[in-house]
Amino acid sequence: MSNNQRKEPFRYTLKEPLALEIYILSVNGVPAPAKPIPAELFDISRSGCQIALPLSLHAESNDVRIRMSLTLVEDPIALEGTLRWDKKQESQWFYGVNLETKGDDQERLFKEMRMLAGQGRIIVK
Repeated sequence: MSNNQRKEPFRYTLKEPLALEIYILSVNGVPAPAKPIPAELFDISRSGCQIALPLSLHAESNDVRIRMSLTLVEDPIALEGTLRWDKKQESQWFYGVNLETKGDDQERLFKEMRMLAGQGRIIVK
């Protein structure tokens, strides 16, 4: 597993994991079938998050692009990113995702994260 190189001042860790669906967009540049995969979100920041899946995608040796569909508080959000690292714990694989949000999507994500904090559903680290 690679070293953690986040440069962010904090990350929102959810008190309870949030269920979501991910879609694998491509693996090493090859498009993948659009099939939803159940996942859980454990933490999120402006530029990244940690998710868990029931399958191994070998993130450190493959370029895996994903789209996530989730609702943090109010509105559904679709985010895209690249898997950066993986680790296995028990029967789940955990992944670090480098999010690629820009402009309005980034502001919307930050607003939703602030609302999570206001509801007391996160721990700020």
